[in-house]
Amino acid sequence: MRRRRWHAAVAFVLLAGAGVLAASCGGSTSGAVSFPTVLTLGGRDIYPNIESTSLAVGPNRFLVGLTDNASNIISDAQMSLRFYDLTGPKPVFSAAATTELVKTDLTLEVPGGGKKPAGTDAVYVAQDVRFNKPGQWGVQIDLTRNGKKLKPIPYTFNVLERTPEPAIGAPAPASVQQVLSDVGGDAARIDSSDPPRPQMHGVTVADALKTGKPIVLAFATPGYCASRTCGPMMENVMDPLYARYKDQAIFIQIEPYDLKTLFDTGKQVPVPAFRQWNLQSEPWIFVIDRQGKVAGKFEGIATAGEVEAVLTRALGRGAPSGTATSG
Repeated sequence: MRRRRWHAAVAFVLLAGAGVLAASCGGSTSGAVSFPTVLTLGGRDIYPNIESTSLAVGPNRFLVGLTDNASNIISDAQMSLRFYDLTGPKPVFSAAATTELVKTDLTLEVPGGGKKPAGTDAVYVAQDVRFNKPGQWGVQIDLTRNGKKLKPIPYTFNVLERTPEPAIGAPAPASVQQVLSDVGGDAARIDSSDPPRPQMHGVTVADALKTGKPIVLAFATPGYCASRTCGPMMENVMDPLYARYKDQAIFIQIEPYDLKTLFDTGKQVPVPAFRQWNLQSEPWIFVIDRQGKVAGKFEGIATAGEVEAVLTRALGRGAPSGTATSG
């Protein structure tokens, strides 16, 4: 996950290319909302940032982070969203969404050294946000804090035709990652958790897909996670779900980077599975249904409840394509 940590009082010109995001410091207080093409950051008390690294046509899990002008995380606001299609000459209202605050304590797991606290983080999550076309879109962020309704903040972003990572309903790539049998049973060679989780390294994704069981797949590196959310994701999401559903589903963790190279050189060299899934960040959790299709995907901070909701649908009847949560 990526978080804006500075707020220079400079002007930016918005570009229409893929992945370009910008937040405005102004906003309409009437029924009409404007999304200026030139904006200035600086002089505000609250700065939003879209934490989803990719948004595309179809269902999306829409993540918004808030910081103040000292780059402190804001987690005491109430947020609602209004989405606008900006591909035409005027903004066209598309849909409204509520958000849920998801907080986590950040940690870095040092192999052999235990867990080290690394602060806290929080995102506001809107589920099942759908876009019907690619191009430039806008969101009006409505905030209430300490009982006071704040001036709406317009924010523009780009929607892709499809995400780089597998879409909801797409076949899961049949990755053949290293497992325990490839490393002589030494889980520490393929898992930077402290301690490692050998129970999540017994089978390849390719072989798991052949079983007809749902799969919960985490790409996470607790010992080297830039966002410090990998360890909490494994501990707060993967571990409790594994304890509850280990006999009904297959749980797999894949380190995004080759650990031997990290140990020897400090360089992050993506493993083949990370490239095969075409991931742009870490951590991720994917739920794969009995038919081998992606039923849900969760980027960055997530809750066990979010993932469990998709997993239970996959266990019951196979998650229908296009109805689950996207990262």
